Amino acid sequence: MDLISIITVTYNCNDKIESTILSVINQTYLNIEYIIIDGGSTDGTIDIIKKYEKKISYWSSEKDNGIYEAMNKGILKAHGKWLNFMNSGDVFYSTSVLNDIFSENIPINIDLLYSDYVLFDANNNLKFEIASIEDRKILHQAIIYKKALHKWYGMYIETNPIIISDFLFFCSIPKNKYFKVPYCIAKFDTTGISNQGNWCYLKEACARYIFNSISFQKLYTILFKEMIHLIMPASIWKLYQKIKMLIYH
Repeated sequence: MDLISIITVTYNCNDKIESTILSVINQTYLNIEYIIIDGGSTDGTIDIIKKYEKKISYWSSEKDNGIYEAMNKGILKAHGKWLNFMNSGDVFYSTSVLNDIFSENIPINIDLLYSDYVLFDANNNLKFEIASIEDRKILHQAIIYKKALHKWYGMYIETNPIIISDFLFFCSIPKNKYFKVPYCIAKFDTTGISNQGNWCYLKEACARYIFNSISFQKLYTILFKEMIHLIMPASIWKLYQKIKMLIYH
């Protein structure tokens, strides 16, 4: 049974960290190493971590230079053959999902497992998303990959303005190393840092074009739409969105 290292990166998330911890420690898979990297929280997050520290393999709390430095710290501490990042606020789709996945025969040449995923907001509204490696529509929390990939493709870029370093890393991995599993791995909290504004979405769109996942015409359409969004009054934009939903639904 392969060791899976699950890494949680957190900072001042006392309202979310417990649900993530419980999601990990309640997994029925029996060979898990759980690592928490905290950025020096001052809001009570540490008290919650200490509450469960007997079930946590390693945790630390110190200031860092951003989410990707914290993630790299977790990777360096990990001993597992496989890695998964379930960051604060995010949760596994079910308690049995890891056991379900690793009970299957995974092709020996596969280095990265991915799945469809669920998004949820502050009101717990759920939205199911279909993952696709062809257009690089993937979610980090819904990915389990071999730690060895970091030896071959490097660690995450730690430049603070870049909030898509994980996306760039996964884009560098050949598609024939991916394998889609039939189990939904994760539920993703859309109130997190990577969803704070459209700028992150636009960076990701540019990356998709660079890695030939979308055409220049599609990139142009995305950028043009965003430009219209910026100059259009909010009330008119909301009306446009409602009309579009009526037309396509």
